[in-house]
Amino acid sequence: MYTCFLAGPDWSTDSRNLGKAVMYGSLVDRHGKRGSPVVPGSVKKIMDDKDSVLYTVTILKSQYEAGYYEGDEFQPGTKVNIEEEFAKLCREKRFIVREFKFDPSQASRSAMALEQLQVEVDGMRTGLTRWCKTHYGEAFVAWMHIKVIRVFAESVLRYGLPVDFTAVLYKVAHGKDPMLTKSLDKALGSEDTSGADDEEGGEEYHDFVLLKFDP
Repeated sequence: MYTCFLAGPDWSTDSRNLGKAVMYGSLVDRHGKRGSPVVPGSVKKIMDDKDSVLYTVTILKSQYEAGYYEGDEFQPGTKVNIEEEFAKLCREKRFIVREFKFDPSQASRSAMALEQLQVEVDGMRTGLTRWCKTHYGEAFVAWMHIKVIRVFAESVLRYGLPVDFTAVLYKVAHGKDPMLTKSLDKALGSEDTSGADDEEGGEEYHDFVLLKFDP
């Protein structure tokens, strides 16, 4: 017997081909036909994805066809290689056939390799988590420094020298950003420019410097 993998399209979702009759050839050529070489119950579905399915199946490698008389002349029996014919028929159905040979030692090696990889992954995760916890504070402080520098630079560009402005940090409740911005526009902005969109950049323009910070 011969065990192989079959990978190909999922015909079970093609309703047009479900229940289609088996093609036995012309009516005058039905004196001898072989049955399916597939061992009953050997087809097992391994996995599938969106369009393809992977099976394992066990088939007969070859089959002996008994001899017969044709008139008064005896035709001797022949041994037919089913493996090649099976692969050919599978290719017609867009299935790829690959031989499977079970190696007991390979299974243990694969298990050991998987265990080793899991140990390495756990070690890398531990190191990466520790690195992130150590450097998160430094990255956050640097980010805040950049925000402060930008507030200073834009305020000088907006109001000029000498430096005379006040920087305020607001902690806004979730979903209340538009309400706070509108209130600041009323308190600090002018009626003709508050909330207007910049024609070139499409960003909101205010009479005060506004930088949002979403850590």
